[in-house]
Amino acid sequence: MIKLHEVPPEPIEPTSLPHDNGTNTPKGDGSPNGRKKIFGIPYPVSKSTCRRFLWNCQKISVLPMALYFPLHAANTLITPAISPDSAPDDVLMMVREILPSITTKLLVAGITLHVSAGVLLRIVNNWNKPSRNKHRHLEISAKQDLSQDTIGLTGGISGYLFGLYRTFRIPPQVISGYILVPVLIYHLLIMKWVPNSISTEVDFASIKQLLSNKNRWWKWLGGLVPLAILLESSVYHIGSGLCRYFGVNKMTARKKWSTAINLLTLVGFISLVRLMREDSTKLGPNQFEGIFKRIRLLLHIR
Repeated sequence: MIKLHEVPPEPIEPTSLPHDNGTNTPKGDGSPNGRKKIFGIPYPVSKSTCRRFLWNCQKISVLPMALYFPLHAANTLITPAISPDSAPDDVLMMVREILPSITTKLLVAGITLHVSAGVLLRIVNNWNKPSRNKHRHLEISAKQDLSQDTIGLTGGISGYLFGLYRTFRIPPQVISGYILVPVLIYHLLIMKWVPNSISTEVDFASIKQLLSNKNRWWKWLGGLVPLAILLESSVYHIGSGLCRYFGVNKMTARKKWSTAINLLTLVGFISLVRLMREDSTKLGPNQFEGIFKRIRLLLHIR
């Protein structure tokens, strides 16, 4: 049996240490100082710092929409379902008096920042994804991942009803955001930007004329279809986003959020149907004729 003996400590000369010739740098890092590189150029900001900064940008950017959405939802989704005659316009006038004149600009700025930060955050999250996914698979192999990044809010209809959670390669919240961007731009175009350019103002009489028009191109492609997509994608994206920002992780609570989202969406569709059935012949000239001519959406208007 070999015995160990204590020896007095002796200083080591720096010249006796091995020199780093670049072969001992960490894997995936081509810089001798331990910094990662982009196109061969080292950068000092870590991935976690980028993610934290972009995440905070997303949280801050939703503030204008978070304040505006309850008023707009009450006006456009709930009021017409109760009384589609004059009540929506009365509420609309009240909301316009409450809100400042720069509301649209604040909303556009917040949405632009939100979308930009979201796209950049997704790029950062996908950095070195194969190795990250391999490590992630080892971590969750013994337990199912029920985060919103994996199964969405409730894991689809099967997860909501039966607890059989479906996984998604791209989170439903991200998909709803991708769908929301073009229909939201179209919505702003026909409701705000183009009417302002021709000195007119869109109200619920105009919406009724659009949704009850005899011209199917106006009624479906110009009105009902984009409004239905806007309704579904916006309610889900905002609802699931708030659920995530508030840190709601328990599945029972997430199912309650999903129920509220589905109910609000259903009420919104009822509002669309009731507005579509309104008689537009007593509402005066059709304001959307000038709007569609301006954006050249239709080549022929009857």
